[in-house]
Amino acid sequence: LGQYKGREFNGRILPSYLDDDTVPKGSLCPTFAAMALFIDNARWDGVPFLLKAGKALNKRQAEIRVQFRHAPGNVYGERQGRVEHVTNELVIRIQPDEAIYLRINTK
Repeated sequence: LGQYKGREFNGRILPSYLDDDTVPKGSLCPTFAAMALFIDNARWDGVPFLLKAGKALNKRQAEIRVQFRHAPGNVYGERQGRVEHVTNELVIRIQPDEAIYLRINTK
């Protein structure tokens, strides 16, 4: 859990959550959350469901990302860095600009 702070972005000063006149001074209300959920059954054993939500983020979007397990070893060598950076994934974008796409890394 967290709360967004003021910052400068593209030459503009963006206010923090507490700078809003409608927010009580000293409020501890969270404006960002991230969590990993697990389903307790044989089919989904060990599969994390990662949820992230927040206010005042850089982009307003809603999407589902299915990241597939990578093959053992790193066929890309060290050029790509960590193996997680080359994970295949299915993305279902709900908003904005609805879309479904499959990102596949091949060599």
